[in-house]
Amino acid sequence: MKQTRGIELPASFVVTVSHAGTEILPTAPAETDILTVAEVAELLKCKKSSIYNLTRNRGSARYDNPIPVLRLPMGLRFRRSSVLTWLKSQERTSAASLLQSGQPLR
Repeated sequence: MKQTRGIELPASFVVTVSHAGTEILPTAPAETDILTVAEVAELLKCKKSSIYNLTRNRGSARYDNPIPVLRLPMGLRFRRSSVLTWLKSQERTSAASLLQSGQPLR
């Protein structure tokens, strides 16, 4: 049998071993995450321009319940929890407005 020589590694070298066939599942996003306009657009499955429209001051007159936004020096940011709460309120508002208008719910 032929002898093989192993590789010598420094003591500070860390080796990570994964199990074959094991799948790494992505972790659920934290509710306190801060999101960018692009990330909110992806979350709501719409264009970035739609998010900008929802955050404009003139848009607050158009929308009864504008999306909550943090106006920071580096740009607009959103709290994930606030966006999800806003989204739930939109669902209730839309259903309530349909009931008030007398239109059937689908």
